[in-house]
Amino acid sequence: MRRRALGLLLCAGLWSTHASAQPRSPAVQSPPRSVADKDADAERLFREGQKLLEERRYGEACPKFEAAYRKDQQLGTLLNLAYCHKEQGATWLSWVEFKEAEVKAIELKRSDRRDFARQRMAELEKSLVRVVVERQQKVELTEILVEDRRVPEAEKSVVFAAEPGERKVTFRAKGKAQVVTYVVLAKGDRPQRIVVPPMEDEAEVVAEPTPESAPEDAKVTPALTPPSAERSGGSGQKTVAVVLAGVGLVGVAAGTVTGLMTLSNPCTASAQREDPAGCPNTNEGRATTSQGETTGMISNISFGVGGAALVAALVLYLTAPSAKADVSTARMGVRVTPEIGTGWAGLRGVF
Repeated sequence: MRRRALGLLLCAGLWSTHASAQPRSPAVQSPPRSVADKDADAERLFREGQKLLEERRYGEACPKFEAAYRKDQQLGTLLNLAYCHKEQGATWLSWVEFKEAEVKAIELKRSDRRDFARQRMAELEKSLVRVVVERQQKVELTEILVEDRRVPEAEKSVVFAAEPGERKVTFRAKGKAQVVTYVVLAKGDRPQRIVVPPMEDEAEVVAEPTPESAPEDAKVTPALTPPSAERSGGSGQKTVAVVLAGVGLVGVAAGTVTGLMTLSNPCTASAQREDPAGCPNTNEGRATTSQGETTGMISNISFGVGGAALVAALVLYLTAPSAKADVSTARMGVRVTPEIGTGWAGLRGVF
């Protein structure tokens, strides 16, 4: 009951901030219809969120406050949104919103709301990792995003909080192309330091063509191909070539062995032409004849498959692209696939 009373007291205090922060116009003037509707919607959403918050229906209350804040950008709405996410269990999201509220309270010279936000942030940081970004010289950072959410003042090397584990961090700087990296965050006695990776000038990065179906104002951020991906295609084709060469050698060896067995069989057609009496017309002779036909067929197939595999291996090895050519080939969609069947082998290409 005490916790519920504290929650209700907080809501009442924050609502007073929300209401007092609303702009007031002289009685002789009336705001435009669109502005009045927008303020009315924000107030309605805020009151609905406040009622849901009192009922501890956080899953419904938080979206109400979020929608209201998008419309009015009021400090009281933001504080209620942060408190709602805190009660919902979205710890880091709540911390980011309290941080934004702290910055806004400083701008509005509301020291009471600034202190309130700082106290809540300190409580939330007990389960989070404290992080600080080391800025590079000659790079003017403008934004830092963690999991695609902007962290206020992180670009100024101010210590901020984040959830432990592997996190996506996006760096944006004036005149530079944004850089995305992944870091593993772990709790410690001191703030964990993240060094800004090298950032290329924005003019040096060529963006990929925007698809026709995309909006005209859509911005396409070029994806940088990892070095391992640039080399994988050419080395992979050479690996296939080596494997095919091994298959070819095994096929030729098998063909040679079975061929020698066939030649030494007295019941093969060539052996009977030289020595008709070498293969008696008995059950044993007929079995020997069948064995000779089988080894002869295996020899022919083995030589065929082995030879085709060796040819395919040679073609694949000689046509394997270099690291730079492999990237171009991958973008053009060129694929070469070896295929082997019974008694045949070849290459299938898509260009």
